[in-house]
Amino acid sequence: MASEKITGIVTDVVRHNDRHNVVTIFTRNRGRMAFLSPTGTGRTAAMRRAGLQLLSLVEAEVNIRGDRDLQLLGRFSSPHAWTDIYFNPVKSAIAMFMAEFINSYCRHSGPDPQAWDFMVRSIHILDRSRRGTANFHIAFLISFLQTAGIFPDLENASAGSWLDMQAGTATPLPPPHRDTVAPADMPALMLLARMNLANYTRFRFSAGQRRKTLDTLLKYYAIHFPGLNSLKSPKILAEVFE
Repeated sequence: MASEKITGIVTDVVRHNDRHNVVTIFTRNRGRMAFLSPTGTGRTAAMRRAGLQLLSLVEAEVNIRGDRDLQLLGRFSSPHAWTDIYFNPVKSAIAMFMAEFINSYCRHSGPDPQAWDFMVRSIHILDRSRRGTANFHIAFLISFLQTAGIFPDLENASAGSWLDMQAGTATPLPPPHRDTVAPADMPALMLLARMNLANYTRFRFSAGQRRKTLDTLLKYYAIHFPGLNSLKSPKILAEVFE
């Protein structure tokens, strides 16, 4: 049993039994880890729950036991507390989506400090944003494509091109499968490729366009990272932005 300091992002909290929750944390150096966290009652327990909300940052000294799937999370600290995410209903819905996305993505990856750093920067931007955030989750997914290594090659794309979602490239002819973006949607796709976490407030979408864009992005991610097509939070986002 070795003691180790972890720094991570809370991505999931589920009830385990009357005494413990299972808290999933995307750690910077060890990737996705699951911990048993005592529940308890009273003020101390309430403060603990507040510190383990979705997307909370946590630091802890933990004893890693290689023979356990669930490690024990004892005392922890929060190096940075978000000031607006949990009090703004739109940001809270986006945070729920981001946490579920990160949790699912991390099932298929090991330690990934670059992805972890990107996630933390993104959460900081969401928390500090004082303008409309309705497109933030779209910009988050588009921006992460580069870090995930699957940003599509659109260098030779045109209004008449097809996007082969499996290969991640634009092609003048339709691919021999259905995982495509058709030429009619390519101009919108080429515009979306320019969206990032600095300019996302300049883009305007209807609720239907936002939902279609999110569905397309998640389909593309799921082709390259199986499991990302079964997220539940997009339905909540759709209700929030109707």
